[in-house]
Amino acid sequence: MEIVISNDPFNRAAALSLRQAVFVTERGIPREVEFDDRDTPERLYVVLYQDARHPVATLRLEPQTPTEMCFGRVCTRQDLRGQGLGRQLMTAAEDWSRHHGYQSGLIHGEVTAQKFYERCGYTVSDGPYDEDGAPVVVLHKTF
Repeated sequence: MEIVISNDPFNRAAALSLRQAVFVTERGIPREVEFDDRDTPERLYVVLYQDARHPVATLRLEPQTPTEMCFGRVCTRQDLRGQGLGRQLMTAAEDWSRHHGYQSGLIHGEVTAQKFYERCGYTVSDGPYDEDGAPVVVLHKTF
């Protein structure tokens, strides 16, 4: 396993490909909603690779303030869920964020993933409410 945090074209392509498979194909979210104006060439993506050719989990780093990082568009390939890969991804993203001066994490997570985020140490602070057709809660964690 390898985790890459970058905006290099290969890493961006891997992240977007995973999101297409999970959110658009599997979950039915319209592609116009899934891929938004925050998917810029400068955006950093955290991607967990099974090996150099197989990305298996990803998230998007979205700074909110100088001390708060939002982890967005978190997903793991469907056939590999439940194996701890999402937790590895979250830990790497939190470690990177802490190393770069961020003190807390923010997630707008679907209610179906709430227990996963709570196991990662996040606490619900708001919601649920509708976001893009899905019930979402806001979760926070201090690093």
